[in-house]
Amino acid sequence: MSERKFQVQPSAPLVTVRTLTPDTEGPVRVLGLVIEAAVGSAIVQDLFDDVDQAARIKVLVEGELTVGHKYILIGEVTEKKDSNGTSLILNANIAQDVNDLDVRRFKNTLDLEKKVHSYLIR
Repeated sequence: MSERKFQVQPSAPLVTVRTLTPDTEGPVRVLGLVIEAAVGSAIVQDLFDDVDQAARIKVLVEGELTVGHKYILIGEVTEKKDSNGTSLILNANIAQDVNDLDVRRFKNTLDLEKKVHSYLIR
C-alpha cells in the first residue's frame, strides 16, 4: 500500500462584486442577494459591500435561485463581450442559500478572524 499525498487547496477569498475584474484568477466567494432569477442564471447584488456602493453581477448556476434570498456563491469570473460592451459573469459551482445568516455578525466574525490570524503570525 503506497501513501498518497494531497495538496491543500486555498479557500476562495470573499470579495465584493465591484472589486472583480476580468483578470480575477481562481475561484472567489461572493455574498449576495438575488434580485432576479431564472433557471440557470440570476442577478445578484453584493451584500458584503457598503450599501451605497453595492454592485450587481450576473451569475450562472445549476438550477434556480430564490429571489430575495441571500446566497454564498463560489465560482470563476469570466468576461462576456457583446454589442453592448463587456460585462462580468460569475460561473458559480456552489450556491449555498444562507437566508438566515446575520450579515452583521458574519462581518464581525471575519474581522475577528483577521485579528486572530495577524496576532498568531507575529
